[in-house]
Amino acid sequence: MSKHAAVIGGGITGLASALALSGRGHRVTLFEADADLGGLGTTFPWRDTHLEKFYHCFLPDDFALLPRVSELGLDGQMLWRETKMGFMYQKKIWPMNTPGDLLSFGPLNWIERVRMGLMGVRARFDGLAPSLDDITAETYVRKMVGDRAFEVMWKPLLSAKIGDHYSALPALWLSSRMNREKSSGPERKGCLPGGYRSLIDAFAKELAKRGVTIRLNARAQSIAQDAQGMTVALEGGGAERFDFVVSTSPIGHFQQMTKSLDVPASVRDLKLDYQGVVSAIFLTREPLTHYYWMPWVDSGALSQGVIEMSNLVPLGRTHGLHVNYLVNYTHRNGELFALPEEEILKRYRADLAALFPKAAATVEEQYLFRAPYVEPIWTTGYARAVPPNSVIPGRLYLACTAQVYPRVNSWNSCCAVVDQMLPQLFEEVQAVPAGGSK
Repeated sequence: MSKHAAVIGGGITGLASALALSGRGHRVTLFEADADLGGLGTTFPWRDTHLEKFYHCFLPDDFALLPRVSELGLDGQMLWRETKMGFMYQKKIWPMNTPGDLLSFGPLNWIERVRMGLMGVRARFDGLAPSLDDITAETYVRKMVGDRAFEVMWKPLLSAKIGDHYSALPALWLSSRMNREKSSGPERKGCLPGGYRSLIDAFAKELAKRGVTIRLNARAQSIAQDAQGMTVALEGGGAERFDFVVSTSPIGHFQQMTKSLDVPASVRDLKLDYQGVVSAIFLTREPLTHYYWMPWVDSGALSQGVIEMSNLVPLGRTHGLHVNYLVNYTHRNGELFALPEEEILKRYRADLAALFPKAAATVEEQYLFRAPYVEPIWTTGYARAVPPNSVIPGRLYLACTAQVYPRVNSWNSCCAVVDQMLPQLFEEVQAVPAGGSK
């Protein structure tokens, strides 16, 4: 039975949800608060193409995202390349890609290096053990590699990602991240020649083909329920009725929208904060290094590292210019996030000049973007707090980043949340008559 569904949010979770619902014959209206689709995968126009505001890539084991790429007919365009990681410590760059690289990593002594390698092996085999949810990452790492290795290497990395909250971060999140990104072979990453813009456009084209209504600049303000179904009210006025609603907004926004509803306490009372990100893009005539990504520690820089996208994406897309992302994960209420754009770019430019003077002298263009809700700040025991997908059976569903745990927040993880939600949604929606109460 075809029903009318609202999907709130036009990021990857909303796009994947709308694609699945319309594929089952439901009539779908998608609401996106911004002027463009894509969420954190959104882009900005640059010359004759688009560039991502925030760095992204595909991994060979993106089990939930890659099938969408195939469904949209883009799998034949996917480019896969071997990529490498560097690690800068006190302004010296160390390769970090093979067991031999780890054993040669000078900032650690040889015992610490061996223990680091054993931690990686353990993460590969039991990195998803549920018991790790109740142990902090700090406790886990200190036990595995020792106090000095934690202070030299892991504390800067964890605090760079989560800030002062790193001490409460569960070991399960860290070990699952290591489990996902490191295999026994060389690191490989993928990209589309047209970037994430081509994937977003393919979603939009297919959704339009299926009759999905896409409403941009339409921020949902509240969700209400009566005997006939659900109502979505928009900021600035206007409301529309639906048989059921799928919200992909961050959990805080969902809680605000559903204040008038009797939702489960596990949803209503969940406290989950997010780290934001500051992302500066520098286009240079010369490369910084041959690495795809490289954190820098104790090197006098404000930024936390660099992603050299042109070591993955062919240079032809950017007319021979190298695309470099300098980033800081930082809270939206923090000092850095609030700084004027020109000040942040000035400081990041100084980082480049100090660490890579030759490439810094060839900067052609620079851009800055910020996002307030990027990485959930997980705490120990969160596996027991993950909110359910079905909030009001047959009527209201939640698919958001609060449910990706323990996976790293990525487009693949968001698609996995949708896949987890769909079987229950289809069964429950089928049981509720259109326009009537259950």
